[in-house]
Amino acid sequence: MTKSQFNIKISKDLLTQIKRQATMSGKSLTEHITDLVVRSLEENNLNNDNTNYSERIKCLEHRLLTIESIVKNREYLNPKLKPFTDEEAKNCSKFMRGVFDKEASIRNFNNKNDAFDDFVRCLDEYSHLSQSFTKRLKEIMTEEKARPWTGKELNDLNKSTKCNCPIRKGLIAWTGNIDCPSQQEICDKGEKLLTLL
Repeated sequence: MTKSQFNIKISKDLLTQIKRQATMSGKSLTEHITDLVVRSLEENNLNNDNTNYSERIKCLEHRLLTIESIVKNREYLNPKLKPFTDEEAKNCSKFMRGVFDKEASIRNFNNKNDAFDDFVRCLDEYSHLSQSFTKRLKEIMTEEKARPWTGKELNDLNKSTKCNCPIRKGLIAWTGNIDCPSQQEICDKGEKLLTLL
């Protein structure tokens, strides 16, 4: 990058403060002022760029949903937490499917595949599932006689963080229902919880 000289007039007090900042940061006066200008331009670009603003909101939503999920599941944040069992995975499958069907009906989707595509777009904002997990999730959500998740599948999906299931977070975001039961409640009660939603 070629350099140019740029002369400006500022008060002596301001110049003294800037020199002090430069010294304290271990930079030359030129480096310090260049950093200040670059930072100011970047902040200005952030404020003017709606796309970036939208991404920042999505990031904050993701972080908030993660915090809410952890708080809702706080009683289960325990080093002795056991992995998903097959029975718990079956209950989770029935609950997920019930919530999905209910929301698809409320939104009047033409078919379950359209509803699933919409759900996956929402889910992808919070967690990128592998192609095999996405295919398996679609089977569970859209096919009438799909076999439920197994304990091993959910343990692999959740990477041993039972309380922070990405599918649960995706369903919360997709439905807008932040009063979703905790993951352990879902594991224990499954579709019986659907009447509470």
